[in-house]
Amino acid sequence: MGCFCHATMVPLRLMLPRLNLSENVLLGLPGAEVPFNLSAWLSMRGLPGLPWTPNPAWLTLPLPRMQMSMQAVATISAMANLRAQVLAQFGIDLLNPKQVPAFARIVATMNARLSAIASINFNPLAWIQLTGLMNAIAHCELALKAGLLAPPASLMLALTVPGGVPLPRWQNFLAALAALIPMISATAQLNASLTETAQLAAALRAMARLQLPPLPYLDLMLNLTAALSAVAQLQTHLGLPGGALALGLPAVTLRVQARLGALLTALRVQLGITVPPGGSLLALLLSLLPQLPAVPLPSVTPETVNLAMRMQAIADLTWQVPAVVPALQIGLPTCALIAQLNESLNLRAVLPAPCGSGCDAAKIMHALG
Repeated sequence: MGCFCHATMVPLRLMLPRLNLSENVLLGLPGAEVPFNLSAWLSMRGLPGLPWTPNPAWLTLPLPRMQMSMQAVATISAMANLRAQVLAQFGIDLLNPKQVPAFARIVATMNARLSAIASINFNPLAWIQLTGLMNAIAHCELALKAGLLAPPASLMLALTVPGGVPLPRWQNFLAALAALIPMISATAQLNASLTETAQLAAALRAMARLQLPPLPYLDLMLNLTAALSAVAQLQTHLGLPGGALALGLPAVTLRVQARLGALLTALRVQLGITVPPGGSLLALLLSLLPQLPAVPLPSVTPETVNLAMRMQAIADLTWQVPAVVPALQIGLPTCALIAQLNESLNLRAVLPAPCGSGCDAAKIMHALG
C-alpha cells in the first residue's frame, strides 16, 4: 500500500499564498554581493572545514583506478540514493519487485493531489533569494569565527602541509580516492559487495527496470520543494518564533538585513578594511583574502581509504550506463517533495494504509488501470 493522503492538501493550500511571492528582494539589500562572493570563494576550497590529518603512508598505497566514466558513476550513485531514500522514508525496498507497486501508488496519488493546484502560477523567488543570501551570510560567519580570513601561522601550516606533507603531493592520491568514494557509498546503499560485482549488477538492473507513473507537474514539485526548503532554512538560521511564514516576508527580510549589516561590519573590523569614497568593499576584501588551498572532503578518512583498497573488481568495471534513467527523474523529486512536506507541515504526507476519511486512492489507481 501507500498513499499520498488527500488531507495533506489542506494545510498546503493555506500555505501557498504566503509562499507564492516573486519579487526580487535582493534589490533592496545593498552589500549582498559580499557574502555571495565570499561564500563562493570558501566553497571552492571546502571551507570552513577542519584541517585534514592524513597518514603519510597513504601516499604509497596502490589505490584502484576507476575505469567507468564520471557520468556512469553519477547515474549509479543516483540509483543507489533513490533506493536508500525510498527505503528510509516509506519502508519500501525498490530492489524487491513485489514492493515497487507501493511506491508507484505513492507517485500516482501524489500526481492526483497536485492536479488540484496545478493551475496556480507558483513562483517563490523571494523566499528562495532570501534564503540564498542567508545561507551565504551564515557560511561567512562560520569562516570568520574559525579565523579563516586572517589565519594564524599554525592554521596555515595545518591546511597547506597536512600530515607533514605539502598538499600538492597529495593531489594524485586525492583524485584517485575521490573517484572511488561515490561507488563506495553506492555499494553500501544497494547492500552490494565491495569485492565482487554480481550483487551490484543485479541491483542496478532492478533499479533500471523500475516502472513509475510520469510526473505531469514536475515544475510545480520542484518549486514547492525549493520554497518549503527555503522557509525551513530561514527558520533554522534565524530561530524565528512561529516560523518564517507566520512572521511574513518583510519582517524576515529585515532580520536577514540586520545579519548582513553585522557581517559587513565584522569583515571590516577583522581585516582592517577602510573603504574610501567610491570604493568597493568586495574588491578590497577579495584582494586581502589569504592563499588558502582546498580542504579535502570530510569523507577522506582511514575507513574510506581501507574500503577503497578492497574495491579493485568494481574499479575495473567498464559498464556503459545510460545518462537518463526515467525512474530517477520521477523518484528523486517525489522523495524530496514528500520529505519537505513532512518537515514543513509537521505531518505524514504519505500513509501506509487508507486513512478512512474519504480516501480515494483505490479509485485513482483503478482509473489509471
